[in-house]
Amino acid sequence: MQRSVKALVAMSVLSVSACASNGVEDELAGESTADDAVDGKADGAVDGAYTYFEVWADFRRCAAPVCGGFYLKRLNRSTTVCANGQAKSSCYVPSLDWADSNLSDALQAQLIDAANRDAMSYGAIALVRGRMASQTYPGQGNLGKFVVTEAWVAENDSVSDGVFAKIHDNGVRCITSPCPTIGEKGLNSSNTANVHGLDWSTGGFTDEQIATLGNEIVTRPSGIIIAGDRYTFKENNVKAKGRTVTAAYRRLEDAQPCYVGGCSGQICSDREGAISTCEWREEYACYQSATCERQDDGTCGWTQTAELAACLGN
Repeated sequence: MQRSVKALVAMSVLSVSACASNGVEDELAGESTADDAVDGKADGAVDGAYTYFEVWADFRRCAAPVCGGFYLKRLNRSTTVCANGQAKSSCYVPSLDWADSNLSDALQAQLIDAANRDAMSYGAIALVRGRMASQTYPGQGNLGKFVVTEAWVAENDSVSDGVFAKIHDNGVRCITSPCPTIGEKGLNSSNTANVHGLDWSTGGFTDEQIATLGNEIVTRPSGIIIAGDRYTFKENNVKAKGRTVTAAYRRLEDAQPCYVGGCSGQICSDREGAISTCEWREEYACYQSATCERQDDGTCGWTQTAELAACLGN
């Protein structure tokens, strides 16, 4: 691997401060050749787990296009299939193709900045989802390119360690604790599990970062990506499973529009043309002059101004 630093090396959303167990089996760990056929395709499902890579900038000093591009490495896998069909530990490409990403220039620049920092880190800072594609360069042959469909950036510069997994609210609800409300999907793998706790203490996260990441686990269909290890603990004298969070990643996305819908224009949502029954309530008149937009938690809603509150109060 040609890395500056790395070349030197040959739903409980609350912090769970339980002791990690040594020698605990991690259902998400390990590789299977059965996943190779799926991982070779551009799995585009928002909750899918395949075709995820770490990406870092190439700082070698030689003439483009053979230098100055990017390296990519499949997460949780020992090999990566390059554009020319060869399997290596990591693959070099001269360029990233953003055409399928729907990302603004500003967000593309944010990913590139993370890839630059990734090259100087022992951990993974920048992640992308997508596929290798052929691209021939004059006099150099097929050096390939990488077509980006998603971009993810680490919440801080903690050093990632352990299994990379996509986690989300799995919809499980219980009347007692522990309750395995967090779904895990091993990246580039068919391995899944449900857990009760996340231990944020190893990643150096602030309370604000934990709150933001916890909100995205619940509100975003894609959830978040974390790296960490399995541990077990007891709560109410019942054994439960958790995962440490050595690093956490949020997806880069341009804010999507919010839409006013409903028979009386009373619904604010991310679904264009939302329908409702057509009974009339007096408070619906208040929304005619209100603002429908994304709120701090990332969901669409009516912005609660003093004017709207007064109107609803009357």
